[in-house]
Amino acid sequence: MADLHQHLETARKSFTRIQRAHPGVVLAALVVWVAFTVVVAVGSAGLVYDVFHGLPGDAQLRDISAMAQATTLYDKDNAPAFTIFEERRIEVPLSAVSPNLTHAIIAIEDQRFYDHGGIDLVRIGAAALENLRAGRAAQGGSTLTQQLARQSFLSADKTLRRKLKEAVLAWRIERTFSKNQILEMYLNKVYFGDGLYGIEAASRGYFGKSAGDLSVDEAALLAGLIQSPSSYAPTVNLDRAIARRNVVLQTMVASGAIDQAQYDRARTAKVTLKNALEMKETFGLYFKEHVRRELVEKFGHEAVVWSGTDRTYVLLARARPSELTPVVRYVRANAH
Repeated sequence: MADLHQHLETARKSFTRIQRAHPGVVLAALVVWVAFTVVVAVGSAGLVYDVFHGLPGDAQLRDISAMAQATTLYDKDNAPAFTIFEERRIEVPLSAVSPNLTHAIIAIEDQRFYDHGGIDLVRIGAAALENLRAGRAAQGGSTLTQQLARQSFLSADKTLRRKLKEAVLAWRIERTFSKNQILEMYLNKVYFGDGLYGIEAASRGYFGKSAGDLSVDEAALLAGLIQSPSSYAPTVNLDRAIARRNVVLQTMVASGAIDQAQYDRARTAKVTLKNALEMKETFGLYFKEHVRRELVEKFGHEAVVWSGTDRTYVLLARARPSELTPVVRYVRANAH
């Protein structure tokens, strides 16, 4: 303690000598230090305000599950005629999704999903080390909850401001919904390429089957699309999609989601694509637009574009196939 007092006294005397010898320099240094402190304080306060300003309120956050869905219209013979959509999506509950798919997505996107509180500091640290080792942004540290927050409320710009907003929203989402609710919303919102939003539309659009019927290899291929749908879509580059699928399979076996025998079978499985959402539309563009406008006028834009269904609630009938003016009869059998 005596030594400490002695060092402090020596430092005080040295500072006093410098102050007497160069009073202007000391004053200038003091002004710079105060200005720097003020700038840091104001900047920090501004950043905090910027991060929290404009975030959704509690009511909007609870409405995060709202999403656009496709509406399918059927003709007088009860055959699919055409669809109306902003985003081609068919919402399904988590119970209707194959465990193969949930295991694949958690393995490749967020292995600690059921353990973290929205932000995975372990993964962020591991991703930072890998990026330093690679000399580039080779890995990201966003959890499924952070991705859901970004898809629902934020832009995709890679800035500190957006990442901080994303983290705050993820923390709030985790305290508003259960893990299974978050996973269900994520699976219904995420984009899989080819204009397909949500796992049900992706399953039908790529493999012609429901999400509940996906095999291990099919699930791995779809899970692999999330990172870059435009690059890995099998309709764009099948070889690249298969290579990415095999990466997902490796993470699944490494995490214990599948065993070695399942991995070996899935890795050599042939990819057979089938688009069950594609339909031969015999109706012209004028007819489709005429019907869309009548539907929006009667039920509203939200009901047609956001509360869609792939079941019949609109029945179309025309006196003669060549007629462009439709006689539209509305049936709200499955209205939401």
